[in-house]
Amino acid sequence: MNQLKIIRGSDTTAGNNVFEIGRCHYRFLAHGDSWFSIGSVPLAPVGNVLTEMRFSKSAIAVNCARPGNTLGRMADYGREKWFERALLQPNGWDWHALLLSCGGNDLIDVCQVLAHARDGSRIPLAQRIFRTADEWGDPAIGPARYISDAGFATFADYFKANLQQLLALRDGGASAGRPAFFHGYGVPTPRPAGVFPGSDLAGPWLYKAVVAYGIPEADYMAVGHEIIRRFNALGAECAADAQRFPNLHFLDSMAIPLVPAALRAPADSGDWINEIHLNRGGLKKFSPRYAALVEQVLVAQGLPG
Repeated sequence: MNQLKIIRGSDTTAGNNVFEIGRCHYRFLAHGDSWFSIGSVPLAPVGNVLTEMRFSKSAIAVNCARPGNTLGRMADYGREKWFERALLQPNGWDWHALLLSCGGNDLIDVCQVLAHARDGSRIPLAQRIFRTADEWGDPAIGPARYISDAGFATFADYFKANLQQLLALRDGGASAGRPAFFHGYGVPTPRPAGVFPGSDLAGPWLYKAVVAYGIPEADYMAVGHEIIRRFNALGAECAADAQRFPNLHFLDSMAIPLVPAALRAPADSGDWINEIHLNRGGLKKFSPRYAALVEQVLVAQGLPG
C-alpha cells in the first residue's frame, strides 16, 4: 500500500511540486480542521487522518487544513486563499476528489454556548445545544434529555448551508462534479484533557460545557456518544441527498471500534491523545476506513479516467 503524500497548500505556489503532483495516480485537495492538520511531524505522538491514509496506488494531497477551522470559514474564500488558489486557479489541477474534515469545531462552538447572556437573560433553546437542569427531559430517554432538539436543528441548518456552499465552490472550478468526502468524528469522553496537560489554553472543550450545565459525571460518556451520534446522522443525511449535495460521500465513524478515554484522564487515554483528538493508535483504526471509502468510490466512478 502507498502512503498518502501530503503537501501544504502554501507550498504549491510558483510552480513548486508541480511535477510531483502530476506523477501521482490519485490527486486530492484536502481542506479542514485539526483532524487533518495537527501532528504532521512523523515522530510526533499524534498524527492526523491524512498521515495514516494508504492507497493501492500512489496518491498525493495538497492540504489546506488548519487547526480550529470551522465549516463557515472553510466556505469563505476571503479567509482561505490557498484553498481558493488550488481549486480555482486558471491552470489549476483537475483534482480527483476533495477530502474534507469539517463540522467538528462548529459543533464544539455551539456546545459551549451557555444558558444565560451577560445581562442574565436566558438564551433560547434554539440557540444552544444543552438544556439547563430545569429543562432536562425524562430520564427514560437517556442522554437525549440533556440535548436541545431545537438547538441541534439550528446547527443542522447552518451545517447544511455551509456544506452546500463548499460544494458550490468545488463546482465552480476544473474539478466540478468530482467526489467530495467527509467523515464523522470519534466519540469523545468529556474530560479535563486539553492540548497542553494542566492548561486550559487549548481545550478541554466538551468538558467545560457539561460542567457548566451541571450534567452528572456518570452521564458524560453517554452525552459524548449522543452528540456524535447526531452529528453522524446529519452527515449521512447530507450524503443521501444527492440533489442538494451532489457526489458527496460520508464516513460514519460510529462503526469504528475506537477505545474511549477514561473519565477524568488528564492526557493520553484509550485511543485519544486529548479530549477530542485521536492518538496514533486511534488513527490507525480510523484513517484506513476513510481511505477505503475514498478509493472505493473513485474506482466505481472510473477515476482517474
